[in-house]
Amino acid sequence: PVLLPRPTPCLHIGRRRLAQRNSRPLLPSVRTPAPRAVEPNLPAPLLRSGLLLLAMDDWKAAFGEEWDAVVLGTGMKECLLSGLLSVAGKKVLHLDRNDYYGGASASLDINQLFEKFQAGAPPSEAELGKLRDWAVDMVPKFIMAGGQLVKVLIHTKTANYMEFKAVDGSYCYRAPKARSSGEFGRVHKVPLTPKEALSSSMLSMLEKGRMGKFTMWVASIDCGKPEGFFEDGSFRDMPYWTRVGMTGRKKMPLTQWNGDQFFKDWGLEAGTIEFLTHVCALYRDESWRSAPALEVVSRMQLYLESRTRFAGMTSPYLYPLFGLGELPQAFARLAAVHGGTYMLNRDLDGSPVFGPNDLSLEYAEDGTVAGVVNHDGEEAVVARTKTVVGDPSYFAGKTKPTGSVVRAIALLDAPLAEMEKDGASSCQVIFPAAQCGRCNDLYLFLCSNAHKVAPVGKYVAFLSTKVEGPTQGMSNEQIAHRELAAGLALFTRPGAPMPLHLFYDAYPTYAPLTNGTKDRVFISESFDATSHFETAINDVLDMYQRITGETLNLDALAAAASAEQ
Repeated sequence: PVLLPRPTPCLHIGRRRLAQRNSRPLLPSVRTPAPRAVEPNLPAPLLRSGLLLLAMDDWKAAFGEEWDAVVLGTGMKECLLSGLLSVAGKKVLHLDRNDYYGGASASLDINQLFEKFQAGAPPSEAELGKLRDWAVDMVPKFIMAGGQLVKVLIHTKTANYMEFKAVDGSYCYRAPKARSSGEFGRVHKVPLTPKEALSSSMLSMLEKGRMGKFTMWVASIDCGKPEGFFEDGSFRDMPYWTRVGMTGRKKMPLTQWNGDQFFKDWGLEAGTIEFLTHVCALYRDESWRSAPALEVVSRMQLYLESRTRFAGMTSPYLYPLFGLGELPQAFARLAAVHGGTYMLNRDLDGSPVFGPNDLSLEYAEDGTVAGVVNHDGEEAVVARTKTVVGDPSYFAGKTKPTGSVVRAIALLDAPLAEMEKDGASSCQVIFPAAQCGRCNDLYLFLCSNAHKVAPVGKYVAFLSTKVEGPTQGMSNEQIAHRELAAGLALFTRPGAPMPLHLFYDAYPTYAPLTNGTKDRVFISESFDATSHFETAINDVLDMYQRITGETLNLDALAAAASAEQ
């Protein structure tokens, strides 16, 4: 397939360089066929436009084969797992009860968005710009440039046929000193370099010096190589790291300390600790206090390293051009290259293949899964397998509720004032819970035409958080105004960009009752409220380990893939 011209700086993460796209059609470095389409009544295998289509007299023949794994749902997590299992040599059948890719994490065009939220009047091009330029992700998440997902993209070579652009800004919200005064909170750029610390209004003069020393120390140590081991008393054989103190080098037992003890030793101010733990280390609540100090430092290092992963980055995040809807399709293509078969719920004539009660599980006498059943009229067709993977919506009775997420989706014709000042066209803003009088953080995701998700001069913003109060009898809008008040205030303060349209949504979240190793049914967790991918990719890698019994050494695999290129 030929990539359409995209005249914008794009990041090829597999090659660790920026490439300026020109006006010529571009071929990807690896030509890849579309996912194997199980299409009935095709007379013979056909080669169409360079894409190999699998021809079968009857789709049931494919469905009824023996498979190493059957994956249910084409959400981001499921497509990642399908791709990883296919690359590992597994024969994978990937099914979806929908007739489109993405599941709950699909990307919608502007007409689908208005239809989903019953906006009433259809979208107007006079108000919203070119309607075809909108691509709104239902679960938008930025990708940490040095994180595990980038390593997966490089290892699987999926990065060769996707394009990314750096996110311009990473910000932190600070509430007004007197919340009852009617003042509005402010958004501050996260200061991590010595130069940024010196110019930041978030830090006092004394704190700027301490912050500079702290970030330099975090960036300099090797968490995997302690500088020595204690030799006496209860600390015998315990590793330590050191830092320069008032009276020389001071030993720091990071494996023994928790986060609270670690920051107390540094003597940083509470506000500084807050943005370091919530915005840099990406803790969603106060759990950093009891977390091992070494874990806290490692998470801050990831943030710092991601900031310098590619030249010219001003935040640690990346985002695909045209939105995250590209990601499930890229991994679907990857699985197809390695022999995977995909079946969406659409026949050649547009009619559904699966009914509402289809895709149920069949079990062997020992309680392990034996197949996935499709009831085609009176005849049941079984895809034989000993491993089933899927999202919670396919497994009633095998999951437990873990809460709910509320979000507001805003279509804007101007960025936040702080973004405009910095010349940013995309950003993440994290609202630490304490700044909002809550237990869980708020997240603001904002993107624009720079990432090809909106027309020129337009922006799409997502506000999200975990619901904390009762919701019975409340509309989604009422829940959002209670839970997202601090974030919504950014759009109502003087001089703020008033949303052209504002939609509200809430959805329950689930987690599996068991880890799946006993019955071989592996269920992913629902997407949380965060606007970054770190929690989601950790769930994917944990599931892969449980499914295969192997742990992916992504550092080594990504390095090997990069060396090949």
